[in-house]
Amino acid sequence: MIPATHAEVEQIYLAAEMAKARSICVTACQTGEGVTSVASALTERYLLAGHQTLLVDLNLFNPAFNEINMLPGAATEKWIEHKETSRLFTGLSIPGEPATLLRYKDPVVLNTQMQTWLQQFDRVIVDTSPLLNINRGNIPAQCVASACEQTILVVMGGVTSSHQLRKAMTLLSAEQISLLGTILNGRDQPPLRLELIRELNRIPLFPARLKQRIIQWLMKSDMLSTYA
Repeated sequence: MIPATHAEVEQIYLAAEMAKARSICVTACQTGEGVTSVASALTERYLLAGHQTLLVDLNLFNPAFNEINMLPGAATEKWIEHKETSRLFTGLSIPGEPATLLRYKDPVVLNTQMQTWLQQFDRVIVDTSPLLNINRGNIPAQCVASACEQTILVVMGGVTSSHQLRKAMTLLSAEQISLLGTILNGRDQPPLRLELIRELNRIPLFPARLKQRIIQWLMKSDMLSTYA
């Protein structure tokens, strides 16, 4: 999971606030690109800013949250728990009723539901199924994007192909969809400076003091912050 205090999350938060977006769809070309991590971190960032925020899991391809059953009268809000980290959010898990799932595939119905959520919450973040994983059980990500004010596309560096990205951009090119930006997830692509430091540490009998000075220089270099 991505900490909400990371500078990159702050940039996403600021971009969304400058765009005056109250509802945000987070999607990707395929599964495993980091959509849930981004959506969770952004939700937490909004909570830290004092915004009452709802996290909605509409990723039927790979749902990451479980709904928490609260004791009667304990709370009027619904809570969801991230399966791997056990972090709790005010939110909604994937609809369990087939009729509701079918209705959510209708952009008009989903837009109406979004307006209902926005009457109760300051911000709504939606975790969607991958754009290119299309099957009859999924709620199409482009349908969710059309119901949100802004959309964020997450791309896994070194994994997502240019062909997949072009197909995803085509699906998001509808007039009613506004793309806030694209996030390059470099989890599997460490910056060039880290690769150089790793190779430096492999050199035997290298003077420790000189090595430390080189490492400090590499870490401060903006030129070497690009991906290898």
